[in-house]
Amino acid sequence: MLSWKRKGYICSARRVYKRAVEFFGEDNIDERLVVAFAKFEEGQKEHERARLIYKYSLDHLPKDSCQEIYKHYTVHERKFGSRAAIEDVIVSKRRFKYEEEVKTNPYNYDAWFDSLRLLEADGNTEQIRETYERAIANVPPSKEKRHCRRYIYLWIYYAVYEELENDDPDKVREVFKACLDVIPHKTFTFTFAKIWLLFAQFKNLE
Repeated sequence: MLSWKRKGYICSARRVYKRAVEFFGEDNIDERLVVAFAKFEEGQKEHERARLIYKYSLDHLPKDSCQEIYKHYTVHERKFGSRAAIEDVIVSKRRFKYEEEVKTNPYNYDAWFDSLRLLEADGNTEQIRETYERAIANVPPSKEKRHCRRYIYLWIYYAVYEELENDDPDKVREVFKACLDVIPHKTFTFTFAKIWLLFAQFKNLE
């Protein structure tokens, strides 16, 4: 049993960490503070508290400020987490990797596809749609066939996702129409017909 004095110390220390996090805010917080807070909770055997601190930070802090947080979070889960928790860390690290890749090169459509596959496995519709919208905003600057084709398939996968996973015909129609508005015919002649064909097939099914 903890003494009242010991409990008072723990509660006071926890309040100090919380106030420090609130003071700096998400934009200015130092990842060392997050790690110290989580390790403090770990030292009290409050592993769920530590886990929540790591996860909240990874979800809300800028990705370029999370390298140390990821490292310590991974160590924490390997020591104290379940198999599912460890897998969650691995998925989070992959997602972080893909986010960094598209941040460095937004025309890296393969990284967009990898990121979307992870998100679709989680099933967060709002986040998946937001990522598709971010991806299709990056119209390829060159007419190189490989890049244009991968870009076109982002639109196709977006429409298929809305049709099969969300059963949302209005959204499917919206995606196809937006695609036809964005893509210039002369630039994408080799794949443009595929979009028209898929859109026509979709309308025939309505």
